[in-house]
Amino acid sequence: MHKIRKATPEDVVGIRDVATKAWYNTYLNIYAAKTVNELLAASYNEQHLLKRLEDQLFLVVEEEGSIIGFATFIYGTELFLSAHYVRPSWQHHGYGSKLLTEGLSYFHDDYNEVFLEVDNKNDEAVTFYEQKGFEKLRSYTHVMYGEAMDLALMRKTLN
Repeated sequence: MHKIRKATPEDVVGIRDVATKAWYNTYLNIYAAKTVNELLAASYNEQHLLKRLEDQLFLVVEEEGSIIGFATFIYGTELFLSAHYVRPSWQHHGYGSKLLTEGLSYFHDDYNEVFLEVDNKNDEAVTFYEQKGFEKLRSYTHVMYGEAMDLALMRKTLN
């Protein structure tokens, strides 16, 4: 039986493992391995993850005692879904939807909308978010580690 809960410092290794597997599964078909590895090293090193645990709502989903997915929300003036991944072998079983629903439930009374950024070349993610009621506001190119990324800003109305 799955369990969704707030992440703890003890979860860092499991979180990094989910991110690595999800990124390799998705982005090695889109970007150079060097770019993927640089992004993972910057975003999912232990020090950065521990800081994110303090500053963001960071949820994990467990199944069979292992972390199989996570979602992080940055909140302040606006609400932003900053990361949302499920281990590839556990995708298409509803865990991403459950993480999203649970995370948004923390903020339902405080925000009217949530934003996220998604890679336009990640067709599966774009479709997932559109099915969850997100709409593309705009697309733009962002260069990271020498590679141009085709990104979209998406928004979902909550109330």
